[in-house]
Amino acid sequence: MNGLQLIKFSILFNYLAFIVGLFRYKYFNKELRTFFYFVAFGVLTEIYTKFHQHFIMKSTMPIGHFYFPIAFLILTLFYFRLLNNFIKPIYFYIISIIYLLYCIINPVFIQSLNEYSSLVGAIGALLVFLFSVVYFIKVMSEAKIEKLSHEPLIWINTAVLIYYSFNFFYFSLYNLRIIESLEMAKLVTVFFGVFNLFFYFILSFWFSISKRK
Repeated sequence: MNGLQLIKFSILFNYLAFIVGLFRYKYFNKELRTFFYFVAFGVLTEIYTKFHQHFIMKSTMPIGHFYFPIAFLILTLFYFRLLNNFIKPIYFYIISIIYLLYCIINPVFIQSLNEYSSLVGAIGALLVFLFSVVYFIKVMSEAKIEKLSHEPLIWINTAVLIYYSFNFFYFSLYNLRIIESLEMAKLVTVFFGVFNLFFYFILSFWFSISKRK
């Protein structure tokens, strides 16, 4: 199975996480519901991307310029709720506003809508990674969770940390143009498929057993 085939196969797990979350939605607390919106938005974007390719144009580069900021805002809301009473809300507001401003500036002055929005993706991935690290700091400092291995949010945050650390690595390579090497591109594509599969498999599993607290 080559990289592109692996990515196509891994995308099935995106749909799996969405379907499982849809059936289990009523059992989710507000944090998990927010994260489910992120999964749902990703699936809707994937469906629209197929429609876009078949009926509008082959290039899907403009979609990323809209996907990244919206996905980031949903994840920011997710961590805003997780980090309540640990980080002042003003910091989330400032980060969100600055990031959105950059998302507007980027296609106008830096990367056009016909270019892959790798800079926006890299910055967003780094910020989400930092959010996930701060959540672990909060959990350890408060020490309120008796069994970390039984807490769905711990596993989901772990998946986010690993997935977005790789995303930052991927976007950074793209920005450095190393990705233009054919062998490097194939290798990164394979890793992206693996990490995507792992990420959505973890979400599917913990969505299936989560209960509102």
